[in-house]
Amino acid sequence: MEDQKKRRPIVALFLSLLTFGLGQIYNGQLKKAVSFYLAECLLVATLLFSDLFFSFFGMIMFLLIGFSIGLFSMLEALWSAIRLKGISLKKYNRWYYYLGIIFLNLFIIAPITESVFKPDLPIKAYRIPSGAMSPAIEIGDHIVVNKKAFEKHSPKRGDIVVFQYPVDPSQDFIERVVGLPGEILEMRNKKVFVNNRLLEEPYVRHTDPHIIPAQVGPRDNFGPITVPDNSLFVMGDNRDESFDSRFWGFVDASALKGRALYIYWSKSKSRIGMVKK
Repeated sequence: MEDQKKRRPIVALFLSLLTFGLGQIYNGQLKKAVSFYLAECLLVATLLFSDLFFSFFGMIMFLLIGFSIGLFSMLEALWSAIRLKGISLKKYNRWYYYLGIIFLNLFIIAPITESVFKPDLPIKAYRIPSGAMSPAIEIGDHIVVNKKAFEKHSPKRGDIVVFQYPVDPSQDFIERVVGLPGEILEMRNKKVFVNNRLLEEPYVRHTDPHIIPAQVGPRDNFGPITVPDNSLFVMGDNRDESFDSRFWGFVDASALKGRALYIYWSKSKSRIGMVKK
């Protein structure tokens, strides 16, 4: 009878931290290892093909499920290693097999999966470096953007959008949609008019009481101007501190990268989960 080899719980736990199911392989439980790895794959597939991340609650549920599976995998490997009196070593119970699995997962499977599927992810995370959209979105807020928001529906007034900065497409900007194609826009003493009707903007903040005349600059007075086809006029909510369409022009629809959904992290914890409208 082949000698029974005792399993070390700390090793089983450590290997589980490195790769889903590897602790079970160390314990000689190949079927369990495959089950945990498939659970991880199913979780990734859910992210790719579901709408979970389109809501803050869905994101929390996804993360909790992923954390729970990972924690259960580690604890199960730890408990099995403690409970097992010993195992008959299989062909794969060698240190170089473990190292090979770790290398394969971290440096081949993971990069290939990222390169293939990342472009198709329906969401993207951004960290906001400026205060142009304050108070709706503050400096340092981390937001989730729906990359596919405008595949079937056109942008609406009030949408907070991420787009390529027309002057330098290597930069991404975030502003609020104010003017739609064909509309006539005008700003009179900080107030915006669309087709000669005052636009109600409860989200706007003004920090400078002074009025800049149109002949000096477009910050507080401009127009009337007509928004071209397939274009948008965008402005920041922090109206006196925003560098937007008033200064550099319209955003082409092809430059849109998505619509802001919610804040998933902020220095102010009360802002986490806020849905942007």
